[in-house]
Amino acid sequence: MAPKNPAAVALGRKGGRATARNLSAEERSAKMRRAAEARWAKTKTELRKLTTEITEGTKRLERKIAGRTGPSKRSE
Repeated sequence: MAPKNPAAVALGRKGGRATARNLSAEERSAKMRRAAEARWAKTKTELRKLTTEITEGTKRLERKIAGRTGPSKRSE
């Protein structure tokens, strides 16, 4: 593995703090809000997919039940 550039490593350690220090409270808040919205968007997408799967499964069951004419009778 290639050795890491010490200057780049030092900058990387300061990155988040240095950026936060240079932003106003309003800018930090907006940045955090966008990050939270992005995290929730992933969750909503997953939830939407699961809801769709459940709805489709329910519709399949309803069609199957509707296709029956009455109670099934077993021969004894």
